[in-house]
Amino acid sequence: TSTNKMATDQSTSVEPVSKKARTGEGLVSTWPKFTHRMDQEETKAFFEETGYIKIPDFLSDDELSALNRELTRYRRDVVPTVSNKDVFYEEKDNPDTIIRLERMQTNDDFFKDLGLSPAFNGLADLLLGDDMEPNNVQFFSKPPGAKPTPPHQDGKYFMHDKGITFWLALDDADEENGCLYYVPGTHRMGELQHEKSTALGFSQGLAEFGAEMQEKEVCVAAKKGSLLGHHPYTVHRAGKNSSPTRWRPALGLTYWAKSCATDEDLKRRHREYQQKLLQDLENKGRI
Repeated sequence: TSTNKMATDQSTSVEPVSKKARTGEGLVSTWPKFTHRMDQEETKAFFEETGYIKIPDFLSDDELSALNRELTRYRRDVVPTVSNKDVFYEEKDNPDTIIRLERMQTNDDFFKDLGLSPAFNGLADLLLGDDMEPNNVQFFSKPPGAKPTPPHQDGKYFMHDKGITFWLALDDADEENGCLYYVPGTHRMGELQHEKSTALGFSQGLAEFGAEMQEKEVCVAAKKGSLLGHHPYTVHRAGKNSSPTRWRPALGLTYWAKSCATDEDLKRRHREYQQKLLQDLENKGRI
């Protein structure tokens, strides 16, 4: 979609003008549906077999530019106003060293709209065969020299398997700057045992990452604009960033089954876990 086409779409949109001003150029609610960005049957079959997906060129250059502009705005205007539990720095006193932003959809209309955009919303339903809704929009950036992220399953953090994580490359991610690695088929193994990890923002890692998993593991390098996605039980990790200059920025979008919203026990366990995690980070001086 060209910028001109996006602009035309905006003018026919029913969204209020004030909201357009806040969400910038190229309203995400007018972006083409995910069905136009991939082969649905092929993607679903691959996901069911391996537990992950990779869709190159998922976003156009124009869409990626719009997203990066909004991210710049968010860092400049929104980050100073949000709770310290929603922003993590490599160096706490240096605002240029943001390595993670959480719950962007609750802090900003653009990122709320992004999760609901037809470009993304509905893909989780297709892959998991359930009624899904956006749960979180996150930003991750691995700085030069950053350590690897330990092998883990997102289901350990979700505390259920009715979800999916999408990972959008905002710049090229490769072996040098810390791309993702997946172990195909592990989504069928259920939740595996984890233990405490020292990695910031990843408090849990697999207790055992044996030779068999290491041999099956695949390196999934991703050009900017590519979309990766994985099942909650798919074992994955990110390599270290051995580049002296390149950061590795990505956007994460998680979707959970709508049924999770009424699961009071799940909500209680999440609150307790989050409180414990934040206390840990405060004790370490990371937030």
